[in-house]
Amino acid sequence: MGSVPTGGSLPGPRMVDDALRFMRVPPEGRTSELAAVVQVAFEELETALRPRWVWGRFSVSVLDEGISVAGAEFRSADLLRLMARSRECYLMAVTLGPEVDRRILLAQRHSMMEGLALDACASVRADALCDQAEEEIAADLKAGEHLTARFSPGYGDAPLSASEDIIALLDATRRIGLSMTRSLMMTPVKSVTALLGVVDREESRERGCAFCAGREDCPYRSLGTGCSRAEASNHQEGLRE
Repeated sequence: MGSVPTGGSLPGPRMVDDALRFMRVPPEGRTSELAAVVQVAFEELETALRPRWVWGRFSVSVLDEGISVAGAEFRSADLLRLMARSRECYLMAVTLGPEVDRRILLAQRHSMMEGLALDACASVRADALCDQAEEEIAADLKAGEHLTARFSPGYGDAPLSASEDIIALLDATRRIGLSMTRSLMMTPVKSVTALLGVVDREESRERGCAFCAGREDCPYRSLGTGCSRAEASNHQEGLRE
C-alpha cells in the first residue's frame, strides 16, 4: 500500500491541458482565462488530497470471451486481446480520498465552472496517481519481464462491474477505504482500478482510439482529441450524465 505527501506541487502545462480536455474544451477554446481557473482549482485540490493506492500480482488465464484473474472472470474482448500473452498480471486501485468528493460538491453549489474545473483537475490527479503506482509495479518486475498497457474497467468493452472484483481481490476496502455502490459507482468517486499484464517482451503501451470499443461514440474524438490519459475516473462520471 502506498501514500504520497500532499501540498507544494504545482501543475505543469500538460496537466492544465489535460484538465481542460476533461472539461471538454476544444483546443481552440483553451484560453489563458480558462487555464487560470484550472490553476486555482489545482491549488484548491492540493488541500483536499489524501492519495492512497494498493496493488498486487495475480495469475491470469484466457477464456473464450475474456480472462480469469485468480478465479474472477472478466468478460471483455479488449482485455482478452491485451492479456493474450500474459500468465500473470497486476491489479491496482488508487483513490484521492473522500474529502476531494466533498470539495467538488461544494464547488458545484457555488459555481458550476469552479465545480467543473475542480472535478477535471481531480481526474487528472487520479491519473497521475496511477502513474506513480505503476512505477512501483514496474520496479517489482523480474528480469526479462515487461508490462502491457494499463487498462481500466469502463474503458473499451470492459464493464465497470469488473472494478468490484479488483477491489475484492486487492482487499481495497479495508486497505485504502475504496468500495463500490450498487449502481457501480466507486466511493470515493475519484478513484481508479486497473489491470496490467506481464509479458516476456516489450510491446506497445499506447492506449489509442483503435484499441477502444467505444471509439464511435467517444466525446473526446468529437473534439478532435482522444482520451489516452482519461482513465476510469472519467468513465465513471459518464454514468451521471
